[in-house]
Amino acid sequence: MPAFIQDLERQAQSAARLEADFRIQMRDRLAQLEAARVGAYRRLNLLKGLAAAITAIEDDAAAVAAGVDHVCARTGWSEADAAYAEVRGRLVPVAAAVRAADRPPAATQSPPSPQAPVLAFASFEAWYRARFDADFLSLMINDAPTFQSVVDF
Repeated sequence: MPAFIQDLERQAQSAARLEADFRIQMRDRLAQLEAARVGAYRRLNLLKGLAAAITAIEDDAAAVAAGVDHVCARTGWSEADAAYAEVRGRLVPVAAAVRAADRPPAATQSPPSPQAPVLAFASFEAWYRARFDADFLSLMINDAPTFQSVVDF
């Protein structure tokens, strides 16, 4: 076989390898972006529902309890689960932060950080991941919009 044919063959094989590597990188990146989108929508929907569950209740303790109840119901946690009380206890600061964000501060208090509920939930998520070796938001299987590309020919 002539040398130029062998050289062209090597170039073609190299191009095929580069393309295959690129496809793998893009597949992995797309999976990362999809996971981030799903997590963001699940977090949004869960905290939005928690805020709605709290809003109409006047008593702070009852509102926080209603918020925790909402989160447990949405994620399938119940009294039948051995760690139910522990999970509820760890959700209280999240619900309390949402409650505080929903109420104007007293004249002697500084306003809470607008990010306090998000930070409280992030702390809860980190604890949950460490405690159960699982992502808390994965308990919400149907709470993220799906992306379906539309191809128009």
